[in-house]
Amino acid sequence: MADHNDVSLQPEERVRALTKKGSTVEVNDDVPPRRYFRSGMEMIRMANIYTDEGNIEHAFVLYNKYITISLFTKALIEKLPKHRDYKTANIPEKKDTLKKLKDVAFPQAEILKKALLRRFEQEYAQYVVKKKAEDDALAQEQSKQRALDAERERVAEMQRRQREQEQFSAFEEMIRRQELEKERQRVLLEFATPTQAELWRLVASCVANW
Repeated sequence: MADHNDVSLQPEERVRALTKKGSTVEVNDDVPPRRYFRSGMEMIRMANIYTDEGNIEHAFVLYNKYITISLFTKALIEKLPKHRDYKTANIPEKKDTLKKLKDVAFPQAEILKKALLRRFEQEYAQYVVKKKAEDDALAQEQSKQRALDAERERVAEMQRRQREQEQFSAFEEMIRRQELEKERQRVLLEFATPTQAELWRLVASCVANW
């Protein structure tokens, strides 16, 4: 069941919820009709007090209880004739109930319904404005968060590429040093090894000195 205090509901739905809340009167054959009439009079009295105090929600509920079930189904006066003792009830009380329904309950319920609709429309409009502001703030926060996440990913990707570049540069440097070392060893070996002509001259020199 919808909650009539829920400002996020459409005004008409909140009024329906209040109407339904007021639709709780049931006819019981064990209860004398006169008690229903007297209860109805007390409801009207309390509804008038609530109306004067500006508590139109409670007043609206009580008027609907007096009318019974709801403005869209059966009125109290249609349910009481089904009671087994209805015909024996005091006729002036029944006439007074009919008069109160016609002159007080129905008109007052309709007046309060319009007043409630106006108030609920204002509350709903305020809710819509507040909800939009909250949604906009949330959207901005989410946008900022997405931007922060994107920046973190960008920085992380840049750092990853930098590390890869550094590793590649280190590998290139290692290869270059290995090539330089090979070249150095080749040069040393080339100049450290005597040529064949030098070997012949060395042999000839040794033979002459012998």
